[in-house]
Parts: sequence; C-alpha cells; structure tokens
Amino acid sequence: INPGNQVLCADSSTMSVVFNGSPQATVFNWSNNNTTIGLPASGSGNIPSFTATNNSTAVQTAQITVTPQFTNAGIVCFGPSQTFNISVNPTPNALATPTTQTICSGGSITTIALSGNVSGTSYNWTRDNSATVTGIPSNGSGNISGILTNTTNAPVTVTFTITPTANGCSGTAITAMVLVNPTPNAIANPTTQIICSGLSITPIALTGNVPGTVYSWTRNNPGVTGMANSGTGNIAGTLVSNSLVPE
Repeated sequence: INPGNQVLCADSSTMSVVFNGSPQATVFNWSNNNTTIGLPASGSGNIPSFTATNNSTAVQTAQITVTPQFTNAGIVCFGPSQTFNISVNPTPNALATPTTQTICSGGSITTIALSGNVSGTSYNWTRDNSATVTGIPSNGSGNISGILTNTTNAPVTVTFTITPTANGCSGTAITAMVLVNPTPNAIANPTTQIICSGLSITPIALTGNVPGTVYSWTRNNPGVTGMANSGTGNIAGTLVSNSLVPE
C-alpha cells in the first residue's frame, strides 16, 4: 500500500493510493467503513486522488481494508487483508462577539471574544490602520482587547481580520470592526475681555479640529446676570454686574 495512512484537511486532495503485490496478476479489492470522507464503500484496484470531505466538527477517519485476490485455472485464492486509514480534519470556523462597536479615542474596546465549533481552534488576527490608530498591536492571537487611540481629526474604523486554525487546517477568515472617534478640542476667540456692566460681550467664537463638534459651556459667578448659566455654541450676550467691584 503506497502511501499508507494519510491525514489531510477537508476539501483538499488525497494522494493516489497504489497497491502492489505478488503474483503479478493479483487483484486488490478494498472496502471503506466511512463514506463521509468522499470515498465509496468499496472498489477494486488503485484508489485515485479524490477531494476529501468532512462536514462535521470532529476528525473523520476512514479505515480501508484491502484484500489481495489471485485467480488461476478457475481457482480463486485470497491473501491476508491489510488496512490503512485516511483521516480528514474538519474545517474550523470563527465567531466574533461583538462584531462591531464604537469607542472614543483613548478608550478600551469591549473585548472581542473569539469562538468556534471545532475544539482546539486557535484564532490568529491582524488589524489595519495601525499607523493612525495606536494601542493594540497589528497582530496577535486569541481574544482581542486593549485601548485604541485615534491620532487623527476624523473617525477611523479599525478592522480586525481573524483566521481560525485547527489541526493544521485553516478556516474562512472573518472580520470585527471598531469605529474609533477622535478626541475633540476647543479653541475660544477671544479668550479674555473686559466690558462695562450692561454692555454686550464680544462674541466668543468656539472652534476646533474635529468637524461636527458641539461646544457645551457653563459659567460661574451667578451674581453677574444677563446671560444663561450654561449653553451650547458660540457665546454672546449682555452681562450686568450687581457689585461695586469688578467681577
């Protein structure tokens, strides 16, 4: 039997099996106890290469029993049977939980738990945008966790590509995504000013580097009236001092 035992991944091609023996006219009949691997239950002669299948989550092993047969002058003689195995490992899969999430820059992601149906599967992953979003390495294995910092002024999506591997066989890669929002800043113009009581302030224009930023503000000293104690957007209005000293 050449070759003997084979171990391979699902959906890959087996090696052709060639039977040799003596006398020269010997016929080799074989039977297979596990047809789920894609090999018929029985046959005669060499076994050509075929695509091995395994639709389960466990290793499927087929034991093939080969019996040599020689016929001469109407007399059929059988030699001792031999066996060999073809084992087909399952294709692992990967599940990521959660598959999407959104965080603020500098925050910890919700741990991405990786699981699958095939026992003993390892999960190797890579990620993109490692130049603009720092913190978690560009590759690793197992569950994904850590802090991501967006160094730009726009939202950046980090995509993790996860590949499951079990028994030397790789499954289909999946992805999990984290949207990392930038850290907004605020610039006030002007930052200081002096007015007389009862007059309008020079409007304080609020800007920043992150488009769409909302600027919420509060003020102290409720003894100075005329403007709300809190608000959003640019700051404008009249301030009235009820004191005899500058406030």
